[in-house]
Amino acid sequence: MIRAFIAIELNDNTTIDKIKSFSARLKQNQDNLKIVAPENLHLTVKFLGNISESLAPKIYKILKEEINENMFKGKVIEYKLKGVGQFNKFSILWVKLIGDIQFLQEIKNSTEELLDKRLDIQRDRRTQFKPHLTIGRLKKDKINYQTFSALKNLINENKNLEFGPFVVDQVKLKKSDLTPKGPIYSDLVY
Repeated sequence: MIRAFIAIELNDNTTIDKIKSFSARLKQNQDNLKIVAPENLHLTVKFLGNISESLAPKIYKILKEEINENMFKGKVIEYKLKGVGQFNKFSILWVKLIGDIQFLQEIKNSTEELLDKRLDIQRDRRTQFKPHLTIGRLKKDKINYQTFSALKNLINENKNLEFGPFVVDQVKLKKSDLTPKGPIYSDLVY
């Protein structure tokens, strides 16, 4: 079995450096905050979970031929990463993606439909695409409440902080190996 997901990677080093710098400020506030490693920053299109090794090449082929070749058609679309927010009572901290969100919704919808029809991979329950890059995770039982209000203020004060460009030109099938030091992501290519 392979733990897998479909994603769009962040590759702009200047943008990554700005996210690293901001993440370090968050980490100063909450020691137990797990920061996403710079090489792991991505926009998730679909989390697949554990899939069989025989299924991975079929998913890869659909992404390559139907999504990357037919929908992107060599296009490069520029987005902007701007603003910080949180989900689930600060358990997930993220940076917002600004730009042609409708195109990304179409990518997600097509991916879901193709995987469902051709490979019987269940669609996500949430159909609305909320494009964001997770930059940190904080378990509720690990929150330092002595500095928690400062964390909330830091996030609220940076709702319009600009991190830089995010270029989108393809989706990738990614493998996630879970380790004690955090996940290691690699491309699945066939």
